[in-house]
Amino acid sequence: MKHSSQETVEHRTCPEHVTEQLRIAGGINRFGDPLFRVVWGYDRIVKLHGEWQEFEQLVATLTDKLTGYSENRLVTRLKRSVVETRDMPKYLPANCWHLEKWCSPEMYGSPEQWREAGLEKFGILTVDTSGPYPERGEYELCYPLTDDGTSGGQALPLVSEVVTELVRMIVKGHETFSLQQRKAAIEQEARRKEDGFVHVTQDRLKDGLRPFLGETFIVNP
Repeated sequence: MKHSSQETVEHRTCPEHVTEQLRIAGGINRFGDPLFRVVWGYDRIVKLHGEWQEFEQLVATLTDKLTGYSENRLVTRLKRSVVETRDMPKYLPANCWHLEKWCSPEMYGSPEQWREAGLEKFGILTVDTSGPYPERGEYELCYPLTDDGTSGGQALPLVSEVVTELVRMIVKGHETFSLQQRKAAIEQEARRKEDGFVHVTQDRLKDGLRPFLGETFIVNP
């Protein structure tokens, strides 16, 4: 996994009047908490487990063995890899508001199923990535509040009328919303893969990076 350290980290709290409007529009759950809420990306931090890679750029020299012609190319190589747990934003983009909906504990299966689903293998290591079972349920993504509703869009300002209207639309169209929520989850996963938030096996890393070690090598014509 890789994460950009160039972005300025911002923190914001959802205004009380927006929280109250969402409570009125969407209702409350069995614990008295709102069914819908708005959170800021960098304030929705979760533990992500995996193989984290740090990369560096350098110049590789490619040489044609017949003509002796050489060409320099800027390439990227793996600098360091470590398997560990890090605190990361759950949603992308991180400097953005996100609309969430509460999901009941039953949606996550039994505690045993939850733990089994969280077991992941990293080489010879088996890591429990599940974390505590969500006994009070959990909030999951509805929409990033961006101009196109995806993680790749431009962040929009938080306007209570806009998010409450979204909630009303979701409440009226449960089936449509369920499909949209699945699409949002898939889109977030795709974005993480594009940004390197994926588990990459050692074999794949070796195959992809072997020619680019900063050494002069021969390119077959």
